[in-house]
Amino acid sequence: MEIILRNKYKIENLVKSILLSEALDGIAYTLELQVAKTEELKRLGIPKGSTIKLIDISANTNKSTVIFNGIVWTRNSSNKNKEMRLRCKERTVYVEESEDEYIFPAGQTATQRIKKYCSDWHIPYASLINTGVKLAKTKCRRESILSMMSKDIKETAQKGGSLYKIRMLDRLNIIKLGSNNTIWRLETIAEDIEETSSLQGAVTQVKVLGKNDKDEAKSPVIGVYKKNINYGTLQKVVQDSKVTNGEQAKKKANSLFNTGEESVKVSCAKDINTIRSGDVVSLNGTRYYVIDITHRIGSNEGMDITLGQWDYVKRRFYSGDI
Repeated sequence: MEIILRNKYKIENLVKSILLSEALDGIAYTLELQVAKTEELKRLGIPKGSTIKLIDISANTNKSTVIFNGIVWTRNSSNKNKEMRLRCKERTVYVEESEDEYIFPAGQTATQRIKKYCSDWHIPYASLINTGVKLAKTKCRRESILSMMSKDIKETAQKGGSLYKIRMLDRLNIIKLGSNNTIWRLETIAEDIEETSSLQGAVTQVKVLGKNDKDEAKSPVIGVYKKNINYGTLQKVVQDSKVTNGEQAKKKANSLFNTGEESVKVSCAKDINTIRSGDVVSLNGTRYYVIDITHRIGSNEGMDITLGQWDYVKRRFYSGDI
């Protein structure tokens, strides 16, 4: 394993602990390092914005590969403990933190819009897969680039498309969830498996409101829809100017119905450094999607993963307002 600072200084001998984490609803991979404060480190200096790479043997190919490539985002230093903590982010953090404004016409796909964001922001992107689904016209958006990308991907899913996420490899890419070639079996390395089943976040009734052109007028109710009412009435009210009839309102309601949280947390004694959020893994014969993951690299090797099945992932991350 190598940790390379500013493309030339190897500092792995100074590093006490390494955490590498990612979540399905974010973009930027995050590397956290605990580094001993030594004279050598003082000479090198680590100002915020410094480039940093983590190179390790890939669990998939058994070859040396770049696992993380980003910048030092936050630096905390303690004289008492003689250590420095670095929080490093992939460069896609700029997509999460930067805002802009756009208006898009109807008929474009998420792929076309993501290419536009990347071109405007000089973000290198791969040969992006075609998400296929034509999206509705947008009002003027003034929000983060990530928020706009997420809305485009969410609308794609709600209109019957596949589930996608943005991932930075050497270039920005659109990844179809579960498209990884290697499916790892976690039961062989699991130390603990914790299952959570809760009604928190459940929606069993949806009231869909139509367009309201006048502030003083009450929005017309297009329909009230129920599902899984045996759990009790847990209603969500949604207003969507794109919904104009009962058929569209029912589709909107179906995208919002939710039976609550159904997740599995797995603590593993071994780290598999190529598993990313959005990948499919296997646990006791069942396929799960990775919701979030933290890799522990080095002397405290292991990983902690939160998993969900396809229906739960779609409800939690791809339903709701767009």
